[in-house]
Amino acid sequence: MPNHFFSKNLNFGLTVLSTPDSSQRTDVGILARENTTVMIGWDVPGWDYGNISNITQWSQCQVACNNDPKCVSWTFVNDRRIDDNCFLKSGIPYTDAASNCVSGIKPRADNQQPVWVYVNRTLSSTNPGANRSPLSAPLWLESTASTDQWFVELDIFIDHSVVEIFEPQGGRLAITARVYPEDVNANNFAVYNRDSATTVTLSSIDTWNLTTIWT
Repeated sequence: MPNHFFSKNLNFGLTVLSTPDSSQRTDVGILARENTTVMIGWDVPGWDYGNISNITQWSQCQVACNNDPKCVSWTFVNDRRIDDNCFLKSGIPYTDAASNCVSGIKPRADNQQPVWVYVNRTLSSTNPGANRSPLSAPLWLESTASTDQWFVELDIFIDHSVVEIFEPQGGRLAITARVYPEDVNANNFAVYNRDSATTVTLSSIDTWNLTTIWT
């Protein structure tokens, strides 16, 4: 069965715990690449378990990953020496722009497409000591045979200092992020669609107010 990829890069989601002007906010989103088997100009840092020697071009690194049952993704670094430039990975880290890298994810036989569910904490807090590193987890999606559309459902739980994300169809991912918005008005949410000319349909949002555990 041939691989079906997203027709465009996608970056969309919900802004939560946001001030009215969005100067303080946390983004909970989904990132998809048009073709994840070869991503030129992107690194996927982390999850390294092996470094292959005698590699001179990214296509050789890709073949090495495809031939290794343990390998899930790979990165080739153009400006490193031959015996220290091809890194095989046992997971799918979040993408990071890097002009000297070519990365890829090994395609699956079931024709599913990987996306990243992420939490962007860059503007979550004004405290200079707060952790702003992004959190992410991969999720494999399969398009419908009739329309070639992709569907994803997430449960997101939010309180003043914690954002939790769960995928309810089989529990394929869980992310917990600590955030500390100081502004008392950081209680808004909005929908965003960035870096994409593709239409994203939000079929529904169900919201509940959770009561306190304190009596």
